[in-house]
Amino acid sequence: MIENKLNLNWSAVEKALAEGTFSGYKIGVLETEKIFADLLKSKQIPGSTIERQIKYIEKYLSLRDKLDYSRHIYERIINEPHFALAREETKQIISGYWQAMLDIEEAVQSLSRWEKITLRLKYIWNLTAKNLRNVLLAVLAASALIWLLSETSAGKKTALFIVSANHFFIFKVLLWTLIVIASLLALGGILYFTTRSKKKF
Repeated sequence: MIENKLNLNWSAVEKALAEGTFSGYKIGVLETEKIFADLLKSKQIPGSTIERQIKYIEKYLSLRDKLDYSRHIYERIINEPHFALAREETKQIISGYWQAMLDIEEAVQSLSRWEKITLRLKYIWNLTAKNLRNVLLAVLAASALIWLLSETSAGKKTALFIVSANHFFIFKVLLWTLIVIASLLALGGILYFTTRSKKKF
């Protein structure tokens, strides 16, 4: 059993390692990466990717090279289907994550109230900036599509086709499908009650 000082759920990792197979060892590393990502999220470490989050807290990591190696093996597992791991190497990889998580926990606990507020504000700003970027991209894409459909001859033809196809689907396919289903349900109900009435007599 892994000593759980961080109040994290290691059951999936332990179950995978208990298999004693190459695939089990790989699953153990994958599950550990998930736990690591969840910890970074729960501690509200700023960064749109795990790499950026690690960059933000790297000064608190006592064994950064060990974590880098662990995540390098994680990437190999993702990208190399036939990559194999031994049990002892798997333990070393997981211990790299484990030490990093201990360092992060201790670092967050040692922060002053103002530093924690600053950390939280940066985390919120990071999420807001990411979502705002996605919204702006969606608006620009929608604007470009509207312009294309309204200002070009090809766009106008495409818009007309979409409207016609939509009208056909709603008033022909969908409407008649609903009528057929309703008719079948009504017929089934009539047959059911008719059969039930006959059985009573």
